[in-house]
Amino acid sequence: MQLQPGYDVLAETYHEVLPLPYYTPLEEHAVAAFADTVRSRDAAGVVVDVGCGTGGVAADLVARGLDVVGVDPSSAMLAIAAREHPQLTLLRGDARLAALPPEQPVAAVIARFSLIHVPPEELPEVFAVWGSRLPAGGPVLVAFQCEDDPARPHEEFDHKVARAWRPHPDAMARLLAAAGFAEVWRTISRPDEMHRFPECHLLLRRTGGVPG
Repeated sequence: MQLQPGYDVLAETYHEVLPLPYYTPLEEHAVAAFADTVRSRDAAGVVVDVGCGTGGVAADLVARGLDVVGVDPSSAMLAIAAREHPQLTLLRGDARLAALPPEQPVAAVIARFSLIHVPPEELPEVFAVWGSRLPAGGPVLVAFQCEDDPARPHEEFDHKVARAWRPHPDAMARLLAAAGFAEVWRTISRPDEMHRFPECHLLLRRTGGVPG
């Protein structure tokens, strides 16, 4: 999830084809459960929406009472987010959160269908950054098209806009565990007329220990 020229070129088309933040009740319920988890902690800091795209999920989280910062590497997608949701705070950047001021407290992180564009070998660095920014107990929700076969921890697939990988949920959970996150729950939905692959929502919390 670095530079995204494909998303810059296709931003308006993307928004026309996929105008809604959610396309199944499960997606919306998973994000609602994440929002409830964040609110129950009442912790200082912002919720960072990594790969916020055109801003629909970030706007929903704001409507649910959360202080949200949307981060995306595509300036064209951010322009749509600013146009459609002027209440949002938006930054151009990637999953490593370098665009976020170092003094800014982070209460939680959500990344829905954006980490698929991070090469698998770079995910440990991303998650180490998240672990360094989140307090103990801070929740993370990641959603991604997933692989069914545990023998294939990451499978590249033919995404229409940018290079992408489908991780197995166990592989994703292991990478996050190595960065100091413990799994709380996961959901896996099956393919249907709108979804080519299984999809996973995975909620974790930052543990109090130091990753070894």
